[in-house]
Amino acid sequence: MSALAKPGTRAPDFNLPLLGGGYRGLRDLLDPGGGVLVFFKEDCPASELVLPRLGPLADALGREERFFLAIAEDPENAARAFRDRNGIRFPMAWEAPPYRASQDYAIGTVPALFVVDGAGYIAERVEGFMKSEYEALGAAIEQALALGASPPILERPEELPVMKPG
Repeated sequence: MSALAKPGTRAPDFNLPLLGGGYRGLRDLLDPGGGVLVFFKEDCPASELVLPRLGPLADALGREERFFLAIAEDPENAARAFRDRNGIRFPMAWEAPPYRASQDYAIGTVPALFVVDGAGYIAERVEGFMKSEYEALGAAIEQALALGASPPILERPEELPVMKPG
């Protein structure tokens, strides 16, 4: 794991194209008070399991004026197909090779979720899918983003396996 990607260090900036047009950089997203980034890959079984179930978290953060951004390690057409196939409504960016943002965040396994506080520091990092890690994220997100309550993380968590290899 790169020193740039560890909890307690400044989150690397990026500027990525959004599905639907425009660009988004980390600095654009911090103003509301931090939020969550989640990197994924269209052909990853763990990403296929987790990403479509993050809607409750994205909705809760939006209500609290915090950001949620999914970043596909895929070309635009693959990211769009993933979004459409899974009925995802939250904001999604994509990046082409050489995947500079993913390199800067030292992504080893997807999905890779980062909680970034309002000052731009990584507060939490979770890679892959271990159900217990996702269940524990609510309290970490509440604290890092100064929310009044722990947000819901996953839709229908009772249907999820204990872990899912990528």
